[in-house]
Amino acid sequence: MYTAVDISKQSPKAPQIQKNKKTPVLKSSLSIANTSGDSTWPDSLKVYVERSFAACSTSARKRLEKQLNQIISSAVKNKKLNSINWTIRPLPKACDLEPQPVLPVKRTSVSAGIIDTSDNFDSEERKERRLHRFQKEAEAEAARKEAESSSTMPIPQPPNTADVHNWDADTIVGTCTRLEKSYFRLTSAPDPSQVRPLSVLRNTLELLKRKWVEENNYTYICSQFKSMRQDLTVQRITNSFTVEVYETHARVALETNDLGEYNQCQTQLKQLYAMGLPGHAMEFLAYRILYFLYTRNKGDINAAMAAMLPSEKQDQAVQHALSVRAAMAAGNYHRFFMLYLATPNMGGYLIDKFVDRERCASLQRMCKAFRPRLSVAVIAKDLAFAK
Repeated sequence: MYTAVDISKQSPKAPQIQKNKKTPVLKSSLSIANTSGDSTWPDSLKVYVERSFAACSTSARKRLEKQLNQIISSAVKNKKLNSINWTIRPLPKACDLEPQPVLPVKRTSVSAGIIDTSDNFDSEERKERRLHRFQKEAEAEAARKEAESSSTMPIPQPPNTADVHNWDADTIVGTCTRLEKSYFRLTSAPDPSQVRPLSVLRNTLELLKRKWVEENNYTYICSQFKSMRQDLTVQRITNSFTVEVYETHARVALETNDLGEYNQCQTQLKQLYAMGLPGHAMEFLAYRILYFLYTRNKGDINAAMAAMLPSEKQDQAVQHALSVRAAMAAGNYHRFFMLYLATPNMGGYLIDKFVDRERCASLQRMCKAFRPRLSVAVIAKDLAFAK
C-alpha cells in the first residue's frame, strides 16, 4: 500500500513530505479502505491526490486534507472507489492554485509492479465496455421502432368549435327603408331597424350618383358611401353590387384628392376581385401601380408586377401604368410627361399627386444639359405645363 512518501516521490509537483510520515488525509483514507476490505487504491485516485496537493497552498493544506478525507470516505462507504472517474473529477475547493493539466501518459511503478492503464483507450476492458454499451443502445432503438410500428394510429379528435363564433347565426337582414343615412361608427351590435337591406341600398347608390353630379358635396357624399359600406359589411353582402359601391366611392375619392378613403376602397376591392367577383379589376390595378409610384413603395410595385398574369399586362391602362414606372426608373422625363398627358381613365388624378416632384427633378436635369440658356417655352412644353 502507498504511503504519503510513495505518492510524493511519483510526482515532482507534489508537496515535499518528510519520510516515514503520513498525511492525515491519507492515513484516515487508508484506514477506511482497510476497514471496508479494499487493500489498494486505483492509480487514478493517487494521481488525483497528487494533483490536489500540487494545486494547494501551504496555508490551505489542512483544509484540503479534511476535504480529501471526506471525499475518499464517501467513495469507500458507497463502494464507488473504483467506479469514479478521478481523472476528470474537479479538485477540492481548498485548491487555491492553478491546477496543472493531466498528461495522458502511462506511469509505471517498478517497486510495486503496477502499470497505470487508466488512459489506455485501446485496452480490452474498454473495448468490451464500448461494445456492451452499443449493443444496449441498438436493442433500445429496435424496441422503440417495434413499439411505434405495432401501436395503432390515434383517432383524430374533432376540432373544438365551442369557442368559434357562428357568424351565420348572427347575420342580420336590415329593415330600414330610408335611402339616406349618415355614417356613425358602431359601438354595439347593429340594430336591424337601422340597417338598409340590399334592395334599398341599390336605390341609395343611384341617388348618390345623381347628387354627386348635381351638388358635388363631397362631405355629404363620403358620409353616405361609408354608411352604405357599413350596411353591406354587417349584413355580409359580397356580390357585384358590393364591388360597384367600392369602385364608385374610390373614383369619387380620387376626384377630390382624398387618398385615405381611396386607399381603403382599393384594399377592399383587391380582396373582392380575388374572390372572382366581376368589376373593373384592370382599371384599379393600374391605379394601384400609380399609387405605389406616388408613395415610392418599390417593394409593393415589384410584388404587384411579379403577381401579374400575361393577360393583365396586355390591358391598355395597365400598360400605361407600367410605362410610367419604366420612364421614372430610367429618368426619361420627356416620355414621362408624354404619358402624363395621355393617361387613361382617372389615373391623371393620381399622377397629379407627384407630378410636381418629377418636374423639379426634370428641371434640374434640363438646366445641367442645356445651360447657359434655356427658354421658358421649351420648359413649359417638355414639362407639360398648362397653357
